[in-house]
Amino acid sequence: MTDPVIQIDDLRVRAGWRTILSVDRLSIPAGQVVTILGPNGAGKSTLLKCCLGFHRGLTGEVRLLGREVRRLGSAGLSRLRRRVGYVPQVLAAHSEMPLTLREVVSIGRCGLAGLLRPLGRGDWLIVDEWIERLGLTELAGSAYSDLSGGEQRKALIARAMVQQPEILVLDEPTANLDLFWREQIVAVLEELFHQIRLTVVLVCHELEVIPPCCRRVVLLEAGCISADGPVEEVLTNGQIARLYGEGLAVVHSGDRHAVIPSGRDPR
Repeated sequence: MTDPVIQIDDLRVRAGWRTILSVDRLSIPAGQVVTILGPNGAGKSTLLKCCLGFHRGLTGEVRLLGREVRRLGSAGLSRLRRRVGYVPQVLAAHSEMPLTLREVVSIGRCGLAGLLRPLGRGDWLIVDEWIERLGLTELAGSAYSDLSGGEQRKALIARAMVQQPEILVLDEPTANLDLFWREQIVAVLEELFHQIRLTVVLVCHELEVIPPCCRRVVLLEAGCISADGPVEEVLTNGQIARLYGEGLAVVHSGDRHAVIPSGRDPR
């Protein structure tokens, strides 16, 4: 049995006098799709930053791909992060440094190629392969800043995948996207899992974003894990009411999940 890709024990993160994250134990094995769900301010992004070594003000143990992140220096963390495809909520597009979609995606290969080393033909083949796989070929030469929010988000997923990562971590990948693009991103995650069996950690606050391949949800509430288990066992009316307020009901249909006002016919 292989070690978990993420293992957390007795994690505590403080901001001044206040504890903003308190996780006694969290273990994520390889090959699993896990959604970390919770309302805004629950500590989801802080948890990701701890796992990736971006947050140093913590106590406890956080192991990523078998390595204790607190014991690693800058060089060790850099090498470890190359094994993780990280998709942030947004990549700022600065007009003073215009990049094409293809150039943004190629950034994911730079860490593997080495500092200041130009990408080789093999690197660019991988870049173009992932641009094509995500249906972005016609936009490869377009300025990243001119893309729609959904196109930018797909480009960031492609940027993560050209690293050929062992784990894909996504922080609110559908934030501020409309229904069409939300479903596009869900479909991409579903396809990635079934084609590659990649370990995926998805952070979100909307049930509709959870892809069908996800079988486990971790609920984060006020910095603490309040539930962890199979999707339909965790996402109950009672849990949702506590997290998001009364008057809501959960609908499970065909491995997809949604919240509607209670008392309404979901049809």
